[in-house]
Amino acid sequence: MRSPWPDWAPMTTLRARLTLWNTAVVLAMTLASLVAARIIARATLYADADAELRSGATEVVLALQDLSPNIDAVVAEIGRKARSHEERGWFSQLLTEDGTTIWKSVHCPASVADYPPHNLDREENIVQVGPYRYVRLRITRPGQPTYHVRVGTDTTGLDERLTSLLQQLTVVGLALAMLTPVAGWWLARRATRPVGDILQIADQLRPTRLGDRLPVRGSRDELDRLARTINRLLDHVADHVDRQQQFVADAAHELRGPLAAMRSLVEVAVSHDRSPAEYRETLEEVLEEMRHLSSLANAMLTLAEAGGDDATTTCEDLDLAAVVRQTAAMFAGVAEERGVRITVDAAPVVLPGSAAQFRQVLGNLLDNGIRFTPPGGTVSVRLAADADRALLTVRDSGEGIAAGHIARIFDRFYKTDPARSRHDGRSGGLGLPICKAIVERHGGTIAVASGVGQGTTVTVALPLRAGGGRRPHTAAPPPLAASTP
Repeated sequence: MRSPWPDWAPMTTLRARLTLWNTAVVLAMTLASLVAARIIARATLYADADAELRSGATEVVLALQDLSPNIDAVVAEIGRKARSHEERGWFSQLLTEDGTTIWKSVHCPASVADYPPHNLDREENIVQVGPYRYVRLRITRPGQPTYHVRVGTDTTGLDERLTSLLQQLTVVGLALAMLTPVAGWWLARRATRPVGDILQIADQLRPTRLGDRLPVRGSRDELDRLARTINRLLDHVADHVDRQQQFVADAAHELRGPLAAMRSLVEVAVSHDRSPAEYRETLEEVLEEMRHLSSLANAMLTLAEAGGDDATTTCEDLDLAAVVRQTAAMFAGVAEERGVRITVDAAPVVLPGSAAQFRQVLGNLLDNGIRFTPPGGTVSVRLAADADRALLTVRDSGEGIAAGHIARIFDRFYKTDPARSRHDGRSGGLGLPICKAIVERHGGTIAVASGVGQGTTVTVALPLRAGGGRRPHTAAPPPLAASTP
């Protein structure tokens, strides 16, 4: 459902929502504080009043205990104490055990005087009768009649004080309610200003300016983490675009050679009449260039399918040892022609993967090993497994690779010696990059160790369980011409 607010509507901004939420939270807390203040203030005021009334009632009890059984003296003492508290609005009442009034002060309200006694079996209780509140105490002495004394006051003054306090607090709450949106907007603006800066710079990012990065303020907060995360993503994107541009340039360079050669051969052939033998020789040379071009195109297609983000891999139960033995057998004839011996030591290993792609990986590695190993040398293949991974090692006794080349050995179209394989039907420097892409798609790693005159060792580590690679694929890429003898 389309939002009723346009993209630029102020109410849809994070700043506006933060302001509204801050205002709502502050207002809710202010209202809750007013309610809590009223409850606490009322409880405090009434607790203090009850304590004073209890103290006054206790004085009456002590006087009655001292003067009893002279009830007239008791009444006189109670009257005297009642007069002393008249300015405080107190009143007193003396009752018999059954609730009959013996004496009451002048200011004792009728509603209290006529209020029926209850809970007389208790020593004390506090009763609220309309706007009046009193404390009742029971007075008992051995062998003497039981009496009850009430000492109370009008609570209207307490309620007025409470109302005045609430009015003052309400004024403060209203002031906060008016200031809260302004303060909330100011705070939201300060909080979202870095986000605005990030958005402004992000909006200016262009594919042609891949060097731009978001600012990092150094505050180590979530916004700095966001900026660093986006900057890392931009680094990856820039690196990916650079590699793609380099790939396109290298591919164009590699494709230009065979195309230029074919064009030259055809132009020479049609420049004047030739004999059938000469035409046949020209066509064979063109066919050779076409084979090289086809091999290069297949290699590029394989690399694109194996290395693309959307490409996936077949996850079938693969007997890797059988793949190793079959691939080594395929290259046995080529190795024999070159005077190179192939040895295989393959332990039983079953893992999820594509047999066609692993044959391609091992074929590329064996092809490189055989081509760069002099006659009389050895290319050994070893497959082993530990608790959670398989290790495939291809080691040759060839001339080795200089240390300056190893760092770039997996770059596309990179060749340690371009002059050695111009028209040999190879993939033009894509063999090892394809191996790397396939191995990584299966969740593994590939590494090269070599030295000049010490041979080369390529180690492939693969997880034995599914989930180490990427998503399943429905089809394997076509094999490279460079992978077959």
